[in-house]
Amino acid sequence: CSLSAPTKQISKLSVCKSCLQNEFQKDKDNLKNVQNILRMIDRPFVYDLWVSAVNESESKKKSAGNVLGTYMKNIGMKDYKSKTWADSEFDFEEEQEYTTQLLLAKSTEDISKEDIDELMQFWGRGLDVEDYIWLQNEYIDFTNRYECDSKGMELLINEICLTRLDIRKRRENGEKVDQQQKTLQDLLGSSNLKPVQETGASGVEQESFGTLIKKYENERPIPEPEPRWKDPDKIGKYIKVFFLGHLSRMLGLKNQYSEEYWEEMNKHTVEEPVAEEEE
Repeated sequence: CSLSAPTKQISKLSVCKSCLQNEFQKDKDNLKNVQNILRMIDRPFVYDLWVSAVNESESKKKSAGNVLGTYMKNIGMKDYKSKTWADSEFDFEEEQEYTTQLLLAKSTEDISKEDIDELMQFWGRGLDVEDYIWLQNEYIDFTNRYECDSKGMELLINEICLTRLDIRKRRENGEKVDQQQKTLQDLLGSSNLKPVQETGASGVEQESFGTLIKKYENERPIPEPEPRWKDPDKIGKYIKVFFLGHLSRMLGLKNQYSEEYWEEMNKHTVEEPVAEEEE
């Protein structure tokens, strides 16, 4: 139980365990969500204890998935029983590493830790995992629709995305967003992205072929296609087998192409039948 002023006299919380678990399960990978729950009941957040609770929960079948329950058990021990939210112990670097690992786990693309570090550098550190994902998707959507060929335009779109995230969060909390809306309108005006503006950044469909080539050259290459779209008409296979493979055979080279060549040739080679010997 919490020993804060509102509850220490009755030694009870104003919310039940089931409600705490339900709130935790809504976003159980988000440390900020965990911290908000603990702040609400005036219990301390100790990063090392939380990591220990995660590991303990994963190692025991009985408490599997009940990380919050395991953590509450741990902070109920003698050393932490009298502590409140004001006694919380944070580790910023460790929390960022925790966020990085979650981003790596949740990403559906081939992404490295260096990419995650670059992502945090671009958007700023200290955000939630879901915020990073939302911001990056929003940024990609903007840059796919509008030309972004300068540092200034990149910074404006970055600020637009952050402002939109701020508006979303404030609305979720029932707060006013008048000032944020004005900031958003100013940013859209500065970047010529308002619907009423006919000049400035045009949609992709209005860009010239040369502009599109410049855009693709300045950005990352197009990702690898799905296996079913890599060589649907088998032209790539024909070139590798019957041109590169045959050329390798003529030059006496042993490589991947010559192996594919002989593999294909064996499929179409008729072997002379061997007569069975009479007993």
